Amino acid sequence: MDVALTGEATAQHTVRLSTLGSFLTNLQESVSAVAQALTGRPTSFASIPRDIREATALSASAMFPSSFGVTMYGPDDEREEEGLFPEPVNNRQTVLDEAVGTVMDVVDLSEGAGHSDELLAERLVPLGQRAMKHIGSLTAGLTDAHMGLKVAWHSRDGQVRRSHWSPGGAQRVRYLCEHSEFAQAEIIMIMGWLGTASAFRGKIEIRTDSGEIIKASTDEDLTPNLDRHFNKRVEATVEVTKVQAAGGRERKIYTVLSLRNIESRN
Repeated sequence: MDVALTGEATAQHTVRLSTLGSFLTNLQESVSAVAQALTGRPTSFASIPRDIREATALSASAMFPSSFGVTMYGPDDEREEEGLFPEPVNNRQTVLDEAVGTVMDVVDLSEGAGHSDELLAERLVPLGQRAMKHIGSLTAGLTDAHMGLKVAWHSRDGQVRRSHWSPGGAQRVRYLCEHSEFAQAEIIMIMGWLGTASAFRGKIEIRTDSGEIIKASTDEDLTPNLDRHFNKRVEATVEVTKVQAAGGRERKIYTVLSLRNIESRN
């Protein structure tokens, strides 16, 4: 990953260590928190599993000419094979690829006057309170220092994705992260058919008896056993967190805590 900080704070091709240190920490925490949300249950306070932290650990390697730039690398092949995620997640992508790609999705959605904050909120809110807190800290550091950001992500299959975060775009994301309110979670029971299930990603879809499609994460203890419930009628214990995004509509985050197969209706 090539990262270049831009703006007044880097005009002399230098940046204060206090600013750089906070930026690098917030970038790492944002990527790890997003990865945790993408591969399982988005959480607010529980620690991020060690395997996810190892799979998304970034290391600074070399500076390059820019306003202020640094090159970073993810874990090497040997370290990945020892962890929880030895195989690519989807289409040869690793957990780190997906996490960085999601952060770059947020960057791209925040840029341009024609982009709606509703679309930006749709991408941010499902990541949960922890990921939004760290992304909010990342953007706060950029906007407080009047800096922008240029990123180029080089995946192992040779693909390169580039994004540019202006101070204005970072401010849009910061506002949404800082002014979205997460209500106390509630526990409900639902019945329906479990259609889509991914034991790797910890994601499922349930079509309820009323016809609603519930897209949910699954609790860590439940995820390895999803094959027992696939394409069956189930009763699910679901944790529901309501989120009032800044200036937008209410959204809900669903987490399935338990599943029980039940007989189909005749």
